Amino acid sequence: MKKIAFIVSITVFSCSLDSYIPPSINMTDFPNNIEPFNNKAELMIQCENDPLCGTYKYFSGNSEKGLVEVFKYQDVYYLHYFRDDKAEYIGIGIEKHGHFAVNYYYPNCTDFGVAHYIFDGKNFTNGKWSSFNTPGKLIDEGTTEKLVKSN
Repeated sequence: MKKIAFIVSITVFSCSLDSYIPPSINMTDFPNNIEPFNNKAELMIQCENDPLCGTYKYFSGNSEKGLVEVFKYQDVYYLHYFRDDKAEYIGIGIEKHGHFAVNYYYPNCTDFGVAHYIFDGKNFTNGKWSSFNTPGKLIDEGTTEKLVKSN
């Protein structure tokens, strides 16, 4: 009986997380030089009949609150968050059967996270999120309420 030996070589390396992010995401004019955020105004108009698209008021955790604009490009939703403390961040989301899953990104890779919501046809409810800056914690998010457009 012949024995065959396999030698497995695993290369271990260390690098900055920034090296995995396309350079356009780390631009000074965040997020306006990132596709499709560079066409956000036009895309928000194009998807105004989509119930998920629009501007929402949100509050999260103990103190974070602000506005988030949701727009659609092809089959994917994009989110632009404006916190009340002037911080901005972006997200990318998919919806299926009333569930809305979002990954979000803060400029310069200061945080990445994931969120999940139930979309009730008007608002995002039962939100939960976590991020690399909140290791091991699942944080409740209040109802994210759609703002009614005034004509």
